[in-house]
Amino acid sequence: MLRLGSMLVIVCSLTIPLAAQEPARVGHVSVLGSSAAIEVEIQTSGTVTPQSQMLAGPDRIVVDFPGALPGADLRAMVVNRGALKAIRAGLFAKDPSVTRVVLDLTVPQSYQVFATRNAVMLKLSPIAAGGQAQPSPAPPASTEPLPVSPPEPSMNVTFHNGMLSIHADRVTLAKVLFEVQRQTGAEIAIPAGAEAEEIAADLGPAPAREVLASLLNGSRYNFIFVGNDRGRTLQKAILSVR
Repeated sequence: MLRLGSMLVIVCSLTIPLAAQEPARVGHVSVLGSSAAIEVEIQTSGTVTPQSQMLAGPDRIVVDFPGALPGADLRAMVVNRGALKAIRAGLFAKDPSVTRVVLDLTVPQSYQVFATRNAVMLKLSPIAAGGQAQPSPAPPASTEPLPVSPPEPSMNVTFHNGMLSIHADRVTLAKVLFEVQRQTGAEIAIPAGAEAEEIAADLGPAPAREVLASLLNGSRYNFIFVGNDRGRTLQKAILSVR
């Protein structure tokens, strides 16, 4: 019995490090508070270090979770509460993994980020007259807002009057789909592996569903589009690996 007990202790001690190696997950997003004091809670499977920035054109707050993967409950959602229009989320990069959550705004907002063991909380508030948005992210090293990056010269995605254009040269499919999602407002679940596939395309202007179909035809992904107006409007794109 003593020998068996020793074996059990050894087995348990070996299983703990294996569980600890599981990557963190970014899970369900909840919108709390009133229109004047909105709070966004992002649940995580463990301790994470978010990186946030305020971007313009259009106004949005971007929160990245390095080393984390999207959880099964992570979804895009339409909010329309106060200055918060919608929330988009998905896997932005794979190697190393980065999960991105984007808060689309009607006007710039000042915000604070608070991280706990199993959640990240963003508190939004209006900017005082004559002021500028000054985000206060949780990590001390990121207390100043990051500069707005110029558009990548190798990618140009435009959406106007229901017509979508995609011009890309050696840009990952994940970045193109994320930009299409931002421009059109459609819900697009970016599939795993898309961040490692470089594409070249010169498509449109044409209805969004036609352009995306041309982009994905011949790829390794099955796709289903949801929309209305006889196929001209794109509301959702569902992609899966063949």
